[in-house]
Amino acid sequence: MKINFRSTVLLSTAVATILLLSGCGSKASETLEMSKSMYLSTFLELHQDYCEKKFKTQNSLKIALNKDQRFSLAQGFDGVYETHINKISFAISPETDGCTTDVMIKNRIAGGVMFNFEDINKALLLKGYKDLGKMAKRKKDVGTDQSEVTIMEKTYLSPKGEMTTLDFPLDKQDKYYMTLFAEKFSKINKERLKSKHLLKMAAR
Repeated sequence: MKINFRSTVLLSTAVATILLLSGCGSKASETLEMSKSMYLSTFLELHQDYCEKKFKTQNSLKIALNKDQRFSLAQGFDGVYETHINKISFAISPETDGCTTDVMIKNRIAGGVMFNFEDINKALLLKGYKDLGKMAKRKKDVGTDQSEVTIMEKTYLSPKGEMTTLDFPLDKQDKYYMTLFAEKFSKINKERLKSKHLLKMAAR
């Protein structure tokens, strides 16, 4: 039987190439998943560092952010403190009634969407956030291109006992900042949260 050496070499090369590409694809997939996990962890760590801590006033939160050399005031946004981690922009905003952490979840640097709604919802629950059972879609918000965006809004009770609201864009995720807002500084909010928590505990 005559064996065509050239054909055998080409076949062997093709098989090796397929195996190599399969291996690279697997590694690329793993890297992407690791990146998603990293981005989500970074976001939640920043929120924990500032929005979960017991600052008594909006001004005390601003003072802490001014001392953190990672942050600087974001250009074009009043009172927003921005930091870049792995070239991704994350921001903390001291509000009159609380603290907001935000990020644009879809961007060129991340190569797409950093994480989805299910990812952050699961991560919050694992961190000890309590699901208050309030979730709704709304379509009145406007993105950076002035077009309408669909938002999923969900509320939680944080491990610190503060009402926390997640606003997650379901579309145009490169035109609208995903935000996680913790209510703070307001005595009315704190009393309302305390009452809600006691009622929920009593219903168990």
